[in-house]
Amino acid sequence: MLVHSHSKWQHLAVGVVLSLCLAGSVSAQISGISDTESQTNLGGLNSIIGQVFAPSGRPIESRVRVKLSTMTRGDRYFTTNQNGNFKFTGLPAGSYAVIIDKETEFKAVSQTVDIIQFRGAPAQTYTVNIRLEFKDRTAPPKPAVVNAELLNVPKKALTHYNNALELAKNNNSQGAVDELKLAIAEHPTFIQAFNDLGVQYLKLSKLDEANEAFLSALKIDPESFPALINRGIVNVMMKRYGEAVPILRKALKKNEQSPVGHYFLGQALANLGLFDDAEKDLLKSLELGKAEMKEAHRILAIIYSSRGDKKRAADELDIYLKLAPTTPDAEKIKDQIRRLRETN
Repeated sequence: MLVHSHSKWQHLAVGVVLSLCLAGSVSAQISGISDTESQTNLGGLNSIIGQVFAPSGRPIESRVRVKLSTMTRGDRYFTTNQNGNFKFTGLPAGSYAVIIDKETEFKAVSQTVDIIQFRGAPAQTYTVNIRLEFKDRTAPPKPAVVNAELLNVPKKALTHYNNALELAKNNNSQGAVDELKLAIAEHPTFIQAFNDLGVQYLKLSKLDEANEAFLSALKIDPESFPALINRGIVNVMMKRYGEAVPILRKALKKNEQSPVGHYFLGQALANLGLFDDAEKDLLKSLELGKAEMKEAHRILAIIYSSRGDKKRAADELDIYLKLAPTTPDAEKIKDQIRRLRETN
């Protein structure tokens, strides 16, 4: 489902996906990942990053062979770095299995990652933590795949949360909302559930409820990047541009490499008439997100046109049409380009 935001001075179709499984993990960072990036060449822009842990719970201190398996494109084998870090890039939407099954000491383990990316959505990164288990039955108790952020969540709350994940995956946002509310009732400081509740309210176009959910998450952790970025986005959608700007700036201090953050900050600044600042963030969003942030070209065209730079405005619209040739208003954009070039 696409979430659309419209500018007060120009209708701007803004496609942004805030999926349940994405928003909760978007801020996760793993140090030392750059030396083990593995390009899958599967034709996408998304990534899976992860780390392998020993049964003790500490990062494994050796290289581990990791298999990335897909139903339609076969298997690919990669190796972690010395600290157990790995990163798979170039992934399109689809279902993947991250598998470790070639280690003689440890039992085989598999973690499924479903990449959900709708048309117009920016590339995203999914995070996986894998904890190995000894084959020897006398070894320490069985851990498996873990998410460190959910370790202290009560079992009943976690059950409702996992139910919500499944419902969201099947586009049942209302069902996911109901399960997330039950999870929060069981665990009132369940920040991931509050954040994901806001995401599902966004999908239902309930902006006030989404804003309240993100506010609740920020009361638990004022520095939460997912809650900050999502609350900034919802304020832009509610046309509260002045409120959105400081929120998005704070989020970008947490993760300055977020193309979505720079895009929405640029949109908010443009709506406030701060075109010079808006231009910087919109260009940054294109630098980081490239074709996935194509809507930025439309806002840049408006900015350049307002400055009297008709040629540059037309060029931006040309680029946009090449990236989105089937956009519903393609003919109107072509007319705009023609008029801009005629008056240049």
